[in-house]
Amino acid sequence: MVISPQFPDQRAEAFVGRRDLYITGPLGRGIHGSVYLTSAMTAIKAHKESTSYTRELACYNRLRERNVTEICGHHVPQLIAHDDLFMVIEMTIVTPPFLLDFAGAYLDWPPDFSPEVMDQWHHDKAEQFGKRWKEVQNVLAMLTEQSDIYMLDVNPGNIMF
Repeated sequence: MVISPQFPDQRAEAFVGRRDLYITGPLGRGIHGSVYLTSAMTAIKAHKESTSYTRELACYNRLRERNVTEICGHHVPQLIAHDDLFMVIEMTIVTPPFLLDFAGAYLDWPPDFSPEVMDQWHHDKAEQFGKRWKEVQNVLAMLTEQSDIYMLDVNPGNIMF
């Protein structure tokens, strides 16, 4: 029986070891996990919690099922491999413009937040994205239309122009 290491960076190392790859450097860290560049020029994301891992994997599977590779000209990473034990997802590398990080997304229906919470979210995102906010809204609407994915965890680092 294989026991999964406790920390995301250890699980990332175990994952690449199983795939005869190695980590060449970090790509980023966030609230859901850490992302690394591999020797195969792919990205792997090692999740901190099973909820975000399951959510993100479901989104990548949905995108694959619907053959979604870009949204409004924004490249979308493609699923390569995953490991449920290690909570790691391997995906293609994308260059701007891109849309990525589906760990906080919802499939099939939007989250049930109050109108006040959603109003604050819209205000905060409009402030973050500035003049690009309308374009971001179009990207999010098209993502939902094409794949029934509702993405709220958006910032200029995961929707880049």
